Amino acid sequence: MKYSQLEEYIKKARKEHIADGDIKRDLRTAGWLDRDIDAALRDNPLIKPPTPPENYHGSASGGLAAVSSPTMWDAFEHVLMFISLYVLAISLALTFHLFINRWVPGIPEGYRGNVNADISELRGYIAALIVSFPLFSFFFLRITLRTINNSLIRALGARKFLIYATLVVTFITVTGSIISIIYNFLNGNVTLNFFLHFVVTTAISALVFAYYLQQVKED
Repeated sequence: MKYSQLEEYIKKARKEHIADGDIKRDLRTAGWLDRDIDAALRDNPLIKPPTPPENYHGSASGGLAAVSSPTMWDAFEHVLMFISLYVLAISLALTFHLFINRWVPGIPEGYRGNVNADISELRGYIAALIVSFPLFSFFFLRITLRTINNSLIRALGARKFLIYATLVVTFITVTGSIISIIYNFLNGNVTLNFFLHFVVTTAISALVFAYYLQQVKED
């Protein structure tokens, strides 16, 4: 057959207990056409894939590796991680916004508003940061390490939904901030206070967006 490299890959994959469905998926991802893959699979009838051992997942390059399928607990941990991420990001942004209003007020110089109210708000933001940062760090590290050892977690439905929902929210936030600053610039109303608020909101949202966009690309 013309595609000897394809045949060799299929033979090797079948010897390593990889099912035909997984072989076809990997080859399609690598750019092979379905008709060539199907022909190569039919042309190698002598090597039938044996039933893989329970809880085993193979790869054509690295043999068999013991892994477990994602569970509801994995999905639950992802939900907790993203909730703590949202609380962390919002609390951090609000803390910066509060300091900007105190240090670079957008109202007449000399006016500082209600100091007691600002302190009360700051206490709330700091409390949220104290709680959310350790929680996010814990779940982030735990999920990252587990994903390294078990690549099947990347296909978890809850993970994909939360990542794409986060990408949508952060994209809307960044886009809205850019539209807002352009609109105010055209009206001649861009103050230092407004610009700093824009930088804080855009920077935090863009950082989260960039990280999870990279996760999607890796998937």
